[in-house]
Amino acid sequence: PMCKRNSPPIPAPDPPPTKQRATDSPCEAEAAGADNSAAREVQLERQLLQAGGKGGSAAVYGNVPVCDLSLPDDEVRAAMIAAASEVGFFSVTNHGIPEAAIDEAFGASATFFGQERAAKAEQAPFAAHLNCGYEYMSQVRPSTGTPDQKESLQVTARRGSMDGRWPSTDGFEPAARTLISAAHSLGNRLLS
Repeated sequence: PMCKRNSPPIPAPDPPPTKQRATDSPCEAEAAGADNSAAREVQLERQLLQAGGKGGSAAVYGNVPVCDLSLPDDEVRAAMIAAASEVGFFSVTNHGIPEAAIDEAFGASATFFGQERAAKAEQAPFAAHLNCGYEYMSQVRPSTGTPDQKESLQVTARRGSMDGRWPSTDGFEPAARTLISAAHSLGNRLLS
């Protein structure tokens, strides 16, 4: 079979009730709604983590559906719909992105991240308004308000966003552009 699911679906949790007092202003009510939305998101994440078989635990235990893109389009489409509906995500094989392009991009990334933090920040200064550049433990997850415990280099495909932000590591920009282009083509295929 093309896609398998080894765990039963998990129902979404009931949202907590939203309370609005007669004295709340529209701004206070909107803020309370946002707080309730974030609380529901955190509650769902915790339920998925505790239930197992869905979300991150599925990936950890190897239960992620795999869709083989070398099969006929109608079979691939049916498998992707089933995986997305029943599990929520899937992996693809035989996607057409050359292994060499992947290896080159990951090699350039490893070289970039192997440098001292100051060198990375100098080469790829972060620009919040463009959502690109190098960051070190500074992203805050909106649903929990918890800072990420990682460094990242955000590459934004929007024209001009990476001007002055491409790492000077040999081969980084062409390797990244090649992989981005291939991934974009694959994304278009998956969405068509």
